[in-house]
Amino acid sequence: MDNLDVLCIRFHFGGEFDYDGYSVVYNGGQTEMSYIERDKVALPEIRGYLGDHVSLSEEDEVIFHWLFPGAELNNGLKALSDDKECLYMAQCIIMGDVAEIYAEILKHNEDDNVVLSNGVSDDSDVEDDIEEEYDSHSDAEDSSETDGIAEDDEERSEDDEEAQENRQHANKVKKNPCATITVTSDNAVLVSDPPNKQDDKGLDDDTDTPFLDSSEEASYDDAEDGEAIRRKSRFPKYDSKAHTPKFEIGMTFAGRAKFKEAVIKYGLVTNRHIRFPKDEAKKIRARCSWKDCPWFIFASNGTNCDWFQVKTFNDVHNCPKRRDNRLVTSRRIADKYEHIIKSNPSWKLQSLKKTVRLDMFADVSISKVKRAKGIVMRRIYDACRGEYSKVFEYQAEILRSNPGSTVAICLDHEYNWPVFQRMYVCFDACKKGFLAGCRKVIGLDGCFFKGACNDLNIDPHGAGWVIISEQQKGLVSAVEEFLPQIEHRMCTRHIYANWRKKYRDQAFQKPFWKCAKASCRPFFNFCRAKLAQLTPAGAKDMMSTEPMHWSRAWFRIGSNCDSVDNNMCESFNNWIIDIRAHPIISMFEGIRTKVYVRIQQNKSKAKGWLGRICPNILKKLNKYIDLSGNCEAIWNGKDGFEVTDKDKRYTIDLEKRTCSCRYWQLAGIPCAHAITALFVSSKQPEDYIADCYSVEVYNKIYDHCMMPMEGMMQWPITSHPKPGPPGYVKMPGRPRKERRRDPLEVQECSRPQKRFRPSVAAGTSQQKVHVQTDLPSQSSSLSITKKGQMMKVARTNTTKK
Repeated sequence: MDNLDVLCIRFHFGGEFDYDGYSVVYNGGQTEMSYIERDKVALPEIRGYLGDHVSLSEEDEVIFHWLFPGAELNNGLKALSDDKECLYMAQCIIMGDVAEIYAEILKHNEDDNVVLSNGVSDDSDVEDDIEEEYDSHSDAEDSSETDGIAEDDEERSEDDEEAQENRQHANKVKKNPCATITVTSDNAVLVSDPPNKQDDKGLDDDTDTPFLDSSEEASYDDAEDGEAIRRKSRFPKYDSKAHTPKFEIGMTFAGRAKFKEAVIKYGLVTNRHIRFPKDEAKKIRARCSWKDCPWFIFASNGTNCDWFQVKTFNDVHNCPKRRDNRLVTSRRIADKYEHIIKSNPSWKLQSLKKTVRLDMFADVSISKVKRAKGIVMRRIYDACRGEYSKVFEYQAEILRSNPGSTVAICLDHEYNWPVFQRMYVCFDACKKGFLAGCRKVIGLDGCFFKGACNDLNIDPHGAGWVIISEQQKGLVSAVEEFLPQIEHRMCTRHIYANWRKKYRDQAFQKPFWKCAKASCRPFFNFCRAKLAQLTPAGAKDMMSTEPMHWSRAWFRIGSNCDSVDNNMCESFNNWIIDIRAHPIISMFEGIRTKVYVRIQQNKSKAKGWLGRICPNILKKLNKYIDLSGNCEAIWNGKDGFEVTDKDKRYTIDLEKRTCSCRYWQLAGIPCAHAITALFVSSKQPEDYIADCYSVEVYNKIYDHCMMPMEGMMQWPITSHPKPGPPGYVKMPGRPRKERRRDPLEVQECSRPQKRFRPSVAAGTSQQKVHVQTDLPSQSSSLSITKKGQMMKVARTNTTKK
């Protein structure tokens, strides 16, 4: 049988519950496992399976309770009273979970005496059979029957006395309905300690708790034999899970806070403004704020308990729905849309305002929406402060789940207490994948670089490695100090942006970028000479930054990377843009999960590739093959070729895999000149592509997978101090949330820009007529003579000056 068709049940019986005022614990008893087909789950079936583990007779009464998955015994215990509840239980227990069922067995002896077993001591079960507390001077015959209420036909007088005492207990319960019923192993004792009125936390919160109950939930009747029998409450109980709250006279609420919350929820759902003319500790009166609207509700607390009950209610509205509902406050907007704002912190205020109008039928101001978003952002900041104290536990979990990883946490020593300063994480899978075949190129963008040296086995002097940065202050000197032999490239886009501040002519842009992308020094000098014809000063100033940092002509050979910009970091920043504003651990987890999924996706994607070279490299190779059609080659008979490309000539050596244009050596991909020579010698260009672009190396890179991690609740406990958040200095003005854009980039505007045209002076009086083209259908032409010239100006319905 399929496991999905079987419900696993763990029976608990023979024990008792202990309550210490804070939590409930089930002590003693036995536990047994049973497996029931889900389509046969019913109350008689469950009783039958319980009979496999404990002796049951037909006269024995069994009361079942089940524990909601993930809940505690304090508030998750639910009565299993009928087949409908059994079906609901089976739906809640998904595959892999076990249904926890607690059984209270009421056995009958041979003389039909009721015996209460040591089962569940829930008040809803115990109150069904309230036992008598015997006096110390009881007769020997009475004291021998300590586990129940005996009935003896031969001694009717004693029965009458027991019935009379039992009636007295029932009357006490009716007079003091907030009493708590507890059960020991020997007898039942009535405890008359009411709940604390100053705190509603102990009250029932939408679930039946074992020890606290309302007056309406503890109503008793007298049976003919004098036994106190608990019956169902005659008053309805408020359902907090209902979408629209329903009120009626006599309805009970677990405290004044629950009642007021229900009234406010009713006003928000029905789009009515409900005000509270009386809001006191023991009574609350609410009515509709619309003039002459009769809707009204009044509730007060019961005697000796904090439960609120509706005393007066008029469910009639003669008012329209209100778009000026004052119940829609900034805090309630924040509570409703907190999860959306957290996932999208850049949500525009106008969009949020429109969403509130559509969802809550309320016209709110921009300032109220701004305050609501500010509340959520402060909550995010507070959560961020709390996550700093868990960074060492996060470190321990990474090292436990992914052995071989590196996690370094630095504290700020300027403070006398532990304060977080920086954190470095390198997962073992990323480390091994990088060393398995990635090119030795690292992009830096405002990060701490020194800690990566040991992880990636970088040469102490940086030989053979390349870093690309964005001219961060202090980084150039730091690289020269710690890695003097490393090749340090700088993003040409940033260098051009600084150069353009002085030379703003658009005609200078293409010559500058030709200098940056020139693959050999003769071609660089040629392009620089072309630029000098346009701006001699600009051609001189561009050399203020050494070209070895930004031009291909001076790049070293061996890295197989010809990139002149730092788009790798820009792409990564855009990749994490949605999560980089989250708290520190949430941000790390967001990045980790994205990398976790990316490794798996790239590994699966490569399974369908054909050939030796990766598809993107083949696309680039095909472009060079098309360009090779403009080249002609002559062969020396061995490995030497002369290739003519228009008016330029290059030399190629196939054995050394070199071309005088240097692009083949820089990128590791044959250039158009080399492809022409390969075709002449009848060789495949794919065979001369560097191995770092092969599918085999690609698979080696993504062959190392990241291991799954546990949630925050299961992280190891460490002995490290809990660091506090770093100091935050709020700068004046509005903080920037978008990157600095190049002046040449298209600016994104949130609102359409108006078109402005210069005014035209008409006639000798210098009267100005504004030129507008936005309403062509309503315009007509007007001829104006100015100094012997005829001009046509569009005349519109706008005012002329």
